[in-house]
Amino acid sequence: MNDETITQLDTVSRQLNVRARALSQLDQESDIAMLMSALAVTMEAVRSLCEDMNQLNGPKGLGSDGG
Repeated sequence: MNDETITQLDTVSRQLNVRARALSQLDQESDIAMLMSALAVTMEAVRSLCEDMNQLNGPKGLGSDGG
């Protein structure tokens, strides 16, 4: 996964967290807020895993695509 995709995951995850916190203030939207928060956490985990995979791949030119 390239750096742009990782950055986008991070950005969307942060936006979802902010929106989930705002929705959690409204009693009627607590289920949606919880789902958005869970999605944000999942996206952060995927971003973290992608960064780890890119590090394991190593730099380009050493028999690897380098991420």
